[in-house]
Amino acid sequence: MCTLFEEIAKEGWTEGIAKGKAEGKAEGKAEGIIETGLDLGLAEHDILIRLQKKLNISQQKAQEYFEIFGRQSN
Repeated sequence: MCTLFEEIAKEGWTEGIAKGKAEGKAEGKAEGIIETGLDLGLAEHDILIRLQKKLNISQQKAQEYFEIFGRQSN
Protein backbone atom coordinates (compact mmCIF):
# COMPACT_ATOMS: atom_id res chain seq x y z
CA MET A 1 0.00 0.00 0.00
CA CYS A 2 1.40 3.39 -0.98
CA THR A 3 1.53 6.21 1.47
CA LEU A 4 0.09 9.59 0.62
CA PHE A 5 3.61 11.00 0.41
CA GLU A 6 4.66 8.31 -2.09
CA GLU A 7 1.58 8.96 -4.20
CA ILE A 8 2.21 12.72 -4.27
CA ALA A 9 5.87 12.17 -5.12
CA LYS A 10 4.90 9.83 -7.96
CA GLU A 11 2.44 12.38 -9.36
CA GLY A 12 5.07 15.12 -9.15
CA TRP A 13 7.61 12.96 -10.91
CA THR A 14 5.15 12.11 -13.68
CA GLU A 15 4.23 15.77 -14.17
CA GLY A 16 7.91 16.72 -14.23
CA ILE A 17 8.66 14.15 -16.91
CA ALA A 18 5.76 15.37 -19.05
CA LYS A 19 6.81 19.00 -18.66
CA GLY A 20 10.41 18.15 -19.55
CA LYS A 21 9.31 16.32 -22.70
CA ALA A 22 7.13 19.25 -23.78
CA GLU A 23 9.95 21.74 -23.21
CA GLY A 24 12.40 19.55 -25.11
CA LYS A 25 9.99 19.25 -28.02
CA ALA A 26 9.49 23.03 -28.14
CA GLU A 27 13.24 23.61 -28.03
CA GLY A 28 13.75 21.16 -30.88
CA LYS A 29 11.14 22.91 -32.99
CA ALA A 30 12.63 26.30 -32.17
CA GLU A 31 16.08 25.13 -33.19
CA GLY A 32 14.74 23.86 -36.51
CA ILE A 33 12.87 27.08 -37.24
CA ILE A 34 15.93 29.18 -36.43
CA GLU A 35 18.35 27.04 -38.47
CA THR A 36 16.03 27.02 -41.46
CA GLY A 37 15.42 30.75 -41.22
CA LEU A 38 19.13 31.50 -41.07
CA ASP A 39 19.83 29.11 -43.96
CA LEU A 40 17.23 30.96 -46.03
CA GLY A 41 18.76 34.32 -45.13
CA LEU A 42 15.80 35.59 -43.12
CA ALA A 43 16.32 38.54 -40.80
CA GLU A 44 16.34 37.92 -37.05
CA HIS A 45 13.10 39.88 -36.72
CA ASP A 46 11.32 37.62 -39.21
CA ILE A 47 12.60 34.48 -37.46
CA LEU A 48 11.40 35.80 -34.10
CA ILE A 49 7.93 36.43 -35.52
CA ARG A 50 7.83 32.93 -37.00
CA LEU A 51 8.88 31.42 -33.65
CA GLN A 52 6.11 33.30 -31.86
CA LYS A 53 3.46 32.22 -34.34
CA LYS A 54 4.50 28.59 -34.77
CA LEU A 55 5.22 27.86 -31.09
CA ASN A 56 2.68 30.24 -29.54
CA ILE A 57 5.34 31.84 -27.34
CA SER A 58 6.15 35.35 -26.15
CA GLN A 59 8.61 37.65 -27.86
CA GLN A 60 10.93 37.25 -24.88
CA LYS A 61 10.91 33.43 -25.13
CA ALA A 62 11.52 33.66 -28.89
CA GLN A 63 14.52 35.91 -28.25
CA GLU A 64 15.84 33.46 -25.66
CA TYR A 65 15.64 30.63 -28.17
CA PHE A 66 17.32 32.78 -30.82
CA GLU A 67 20.17 33.65 -28.47
CA ILE A 68 20.75 29.97 -27.78
CA PHE A 69 20.24 28.39 -31.19
CA GLY A 70 21.11 31.34 -33.45
CA ARG A 71 24.65 31.40 -32.11
CA GLN A 72 25.04 27.63 -32.52
CA SER A 73 24.13 27.89 -36.21
CA ASN A 74 26.77 30.49 -37.02
